[in-house]
Amino acid sequence: MVLFWVLGATEVWAQSEISLRIMDQANQPLSAHILGYAAQESPVWVLIADGEGRATISLKNSIEKIEITHVGFEKRSVTISQIKQLNGVILLVPSSKDLEEVAVLGKKEALGTLSSSLSTLKVDKEELLSQQSITFAGALENLPGVQAMNVGVGISKPMIRGLSFNRILIEDSGIKQEGQQWGADHGLEIDPHTSGDVEIFKGPVSLIFGPDALGGVVKINPIPAPLKEGISGSVALDAQSNSRLIGSSLSLQARKGKYFGLGTLSVMSHGDYEVPADRYTYAGYVLPIADQRLKNTAGRQLNFSLAGGKQFSNGETRLTLSRFGQEAGIFTGAVGIPTAYSLEDDGDSRDIQFPRQINTHWKLISNTRWTVAKKEYQLDLGYQANRRQEESLPHVHGVGPTPSGNLALGLSLDTYTANFSLKTSLLNGSLQVGWMNQFMNNNYDGFEFLLPAYRSLQSGIYGVLEWSLSEKISWNIGARVDAQQLRIDEHFQPIYERLVPTGEFDQRNPDISCNPLAPSISTGWIWQVDDSRLVKFNLGSGIRFPTPIELASNGIHHGNFRHEKGNSNLTTERSWQADLGFSQEWKAFSVAISPFVSIYRDFIYLAPSGRFSPLPGSSMLWEYRQDNALFAGGEIQLSYLSPWNLKTSLSGEYVWNQNTETKLPIPLTPPASILASLDYPFQEFSTVFSRLTISMDFRKIFDQNRVARNEQATPGYFLIDWRMDSTIQVGQRALSLTLSVRNLGNIRYLNHLSRYRLINIPEPGRNIALSLRVPLN
Repeated sequence: MVLFWVLGATEVWAQSEISLRIMDQANQPLSAHILGYAAQESPVWVLIADGEGRATISLKNSIEKIEITHVGFEKRSVTISQIKQLNGVILLVPSSKDLEEVAVLGKKEALGTLSSSLSTLKVDKEELLSQQSITFAGALENLPGVQAMNVGVGISKPMIRGLSFNRILIEDSGIKQEGQQWGADHGLEIDPHTSGDVEIFKGPVSLIFGPDALGGVVKINPIPAPLKEGISGSVALDAQSNSRLIGSSLSLQARKGKYFGLGTLSVMSHGDYEVPADRYTYAGYVLPIADQRLKNTAGRQLNFSLAGGKQFSNGETRLTLSRFGQEAGIFTGAVGIPTAYSLEDDGDSRDIQFPRQINTHWKLISNTRWTVAKKEYQLDLGYQANRRQEESLPHVHGVGPTPSGNLALGLSLDTYTANFSLKTSLLNGSLQVGWMNQFMNNNYDGFEFLLPAYRSLQSGIYGVLEWSLSEKISWNIGARVDAQQLRIDEHFQPIYERLVPTGEFDQRNPDISCNPLAPSISTGWIWQVDDSRLVKFNLGSGIRFPTPIELASNGIHHGNFRHEKGNSNLTTERSWQADLGFSQEWKAFSVAISPFVSIYRDFIYLAPSGRFSPLPGSSMLWEYRQDNALFAGGEIQLSYLSPWNLKTSLSGEYVWNQNTETKLPIPLTPPASILASLDYPFQEFSTVFSRLTISMDFRKIFDQNRVARNEQATPGYFLIDWRMDSTIQVGQRALSLTLSVRNLGNIRYLNHLSRYRLINIPEPGRNIALSLRVPLN
């Protein structure tokens, strides 16, 4: 369902209020401070623009001027008549170079915007693409407190402060991304080329985003509508050496009057990737890695996004259709019962054989925002179709020919979403209320069984009050209630004997019905001591309903190399987290510290049962359990700009956790790490290179010896990355070129968060990446 609002009466400026949108010179929104002045020197009121840079101000008072400020930008004063002449769009200019380079650690804002009391990060699209990662999550892993759980080179999902899977909520253009994200071998179906800026909330944000935001949120904003008339665009070309990756992306944008359109098309193909190893361990056997390439790890993608809409004087409406399509091989030696023969080189490193996965994710999203009578309305509607197919040969799994053919696991998830919110201004603050609804329907097919068919309906209402106690201190408090109706179907699996069906069936799970109801609360404050010092504090509660995979799974999960069994008695998870943030800036130096402590009640996790699995191709049976858990840690960031323009930054992160019942750590806890970066821009390097920046990253990952029962400890390692960013002037066109070398020393190392760590396969070796972006006009 698509809804376009026609607001004819709002085509003219309202007499009692006016809408603003604060942007930087790259057309990116800014959560700026807006101060209204009358005749006196002190401001009559103070507002903070939202995450989209929008704000609505009342004209009932006699306001002579409006002053707009944001850290790292020049202060700007405008009158009401000037705002009308600019159609409500106010551009801020970066301040002096020294301040711009170190203001809140540059683009990676240390504590985030002033609109949230949580520690947040914001990354613009240009910085996202400069990481030259073919996965969305991989482009975020340099951010403090954020990690990526990788499987090879084309599959990854984000982790925040040691939490991942369904404890991290992904929001794309106002809609919660829903897929089969519970498996270690399941990636996030989002293309970095088709996304806009990204905001990351570290900590429980269930209050605004709903269940699953227990550990944090990755919020993907839509690409802003173009401000200039006409058509513009660019072509990006990518190549990487390790897997011989080639890819390209075409982006176009157009505007005619109040109407606009956006489009992105990206394609990518890569071969089997190299690892600095010639053997690995699986099910107690040592098996070879031919030519140091993981056989059948090639992949390809075809993704696109189309958007069109209209901007009003007090709002915007748009419709977006996107598709993410991926076909990727699954390492032949990590499924079923591999043999040395099946691991031999087949002579073609780019073919995709069995076993493989085919993932397709369609999204149709309608976003409408408008302001009437000091009230900001927002309506987001979405439909998602997630199709995941895992194909394999039946006999490898001890099964004979089946009606499903080579389809081992087929999951078809349809999700319908409707979110509505209203934000109204108060005397010294604002009140936001919202209603969120989601319906999911999942069907199952294939000769294997892991996740049954189910239907889920979730609904939640919330309210958040933000109050300015003074010009420098703001406070917020809110509450929310969520409810769910979940119905999981009974499933019978045929029994085989020597690859022949016996005609008998095994009940893998019964009918399950759950109707949980849970509240959430949160409060916090923001103290902007002065232009160079900021303090944040947040105390919040988050919830997560048990997922169908945790309640009813009963089969071999090849992504984790084990038989997993659900527990229908699981209850709702809850977290309480205290988060403190402090940042201080000087002329050339800045520091930010963000410690946290979290208490989890009824934390859900997988644990070995001590019994062997009755299924072929598996060993130990693992079951879902619940215990209380404790998390603590934080991040620290330092930045210094030398007199000769060399920028130095240092960031460190650490997560400590413990199951309070077993006194053991939680599985998949990221090790402590330190990242040191050097960036040096060459001024006026030559007539060809109008801009040239050389960067070096030095990453130290410490040993991870605090592991759960039956989890392997992982030794630390040290990596060096090199990168060159430049602008090449060719006639009237400015071409952007990025050349980087990852793992410069070709170090052999194990990633504690990778599923391949379980079978002692190291991460990819040295990788040279080249990206070229060519403007079309």
